[in-house]
Amino acid sequence: MTTSNDKPKSGIAALVMLTILMFMWGLANNMTGTMLQNFRYIIDMSDMQESVIRSAFHVAYLFTALPAVMYLYRHHSYRTCILLGLILYALGAMLFFPSASMESFFCYFVAIYVMATGCAVLETVANTYIVASAPTHDLGVLRLNLAQSFNPLGSVLGILLCQYLIIDSFDGSALTSNPEVVREELDTITMLYAGVGEFLLVLLVMTMFVSVPSLEKLMIGHHFKQLRQSVGRLMHNHGFVRGALAILVYVGAQTGVWGFTVATIREQGDEYNATFLYTCSMMAFAAARFLFTWLMKFVRYQKLLFYASLAALVLTLVVLFAKGLPVVSALIGISCCMSLMFATIFGIALEDTGGDMQTGGAILVMMIVGGALLMPLQNMLAKMLSAQMSYILPAVCFLGLVAYAAFVLLLDDKKNNV
Repeated sequence: MTTSNDKPKSGIAALVMLTILMFMWGLANNMTGTMLQNFRYIIDMSDMQESVIRSAFHVAYLFTALPAVMYLYRHHSYRTCILLGLILYALGAMLFFPSASMESFFCYFVAIYVMATGCAVLETVANTYIVASAPTHDLGVLRLNLAQSFNPLGSVLGILLCQYLIIDSFDGSALTSNPEVVREELDTITMLYAGVGEFLLVLLVMTMFVSVPSLEKLMIGHHFKQLRQSVGRLMHNHGFVRGALAILVYVGAQTGVWGFTVATIREQGDEYNATFLYTCSMMAFAAARFLFTWLMKFVRYQKLLFYASLAALVLTLVVLFAKGLPVVSALIGISCCMSLMFATIFGIALEDTGGDMQTGGAILVMMIVGGALLMPLQNMLAKMLSAQMSYILPAVCFLGLVAYAAFVLLLDDKKNNV
């Protein structure tokens, strides 16, 4: 029999497990993104093919989030949904074995897409569960920021693994004429992802023994009609709609900032080690998330979001109009500012969604497709102008986030003064 004392313990165990999952999808996303910087030479990908694979993660979130929540509603079990996500994630990682044997772009695309689908299922469950399981909404936002702080740690590890095991081990120009090097690099990539898959299988077994307390207040039913009604209610919730658009804009800005960091630093001169500085920006992102989470104990997260958005806008303008060291410093500073945004906007958007919170969380996860929508536009700007000048697009995105944060802050001030 489960006692009342057991429930808090099982809740803590569930939060720890979900935090580990956030680390893992940070690992997957950035390991894949970093690998692609030189992976195109290994299997001779075109620019279009590289763009398609880069978009696979974001597109998977668009098509997976609502089916994941429908599965969750039907089975009434968060743990079952988490297990499904882990299976898909591990399967995608293991699919690198046949992909390496065939050296096929399509096979690698399928592997990455399946892996991203697993990540999308996990994120659809985890983000909303952490917010909804807290005694108060403000505490839920703080908990989500704390849990999300471990996501960039996985990102940094993914970058380092690719840099030291794959990218730094060859010269891309030599690959086309050396089949042995191609095979060696494919084997390295395969073993790297296989190791991730094996760790996920261990994590899957561990998850079977972790109790994930159900949140019945978020279960709206078993049928598509009830899910459709939930979506309809959310579309009439102006605060939620604004938050969903803000997530889309933020992810577009983040993808653009990180996608062109290396190229922009290289444009500043050979004295800057672009790859190392990109890793530094990710480390700064990780450290800033812990710092912002600590600051939330003393400053309202709405106010922190406004200041972080404003600082990101100013730093992006520095990137656009400065040269050399100020540009490099500003790029690292933008990563620090962005660290607060996703989790905080996610939490703000879910406020006052009631029993539709889990559906709302799925829609917010779908908005991660913003990275796939805006990246091609910034790529066009980079080709027409330069990588540095392509930051016009992130600047516009951050301007929109400043407006959103200011509106949220004004609403919160009004609520507190009533």
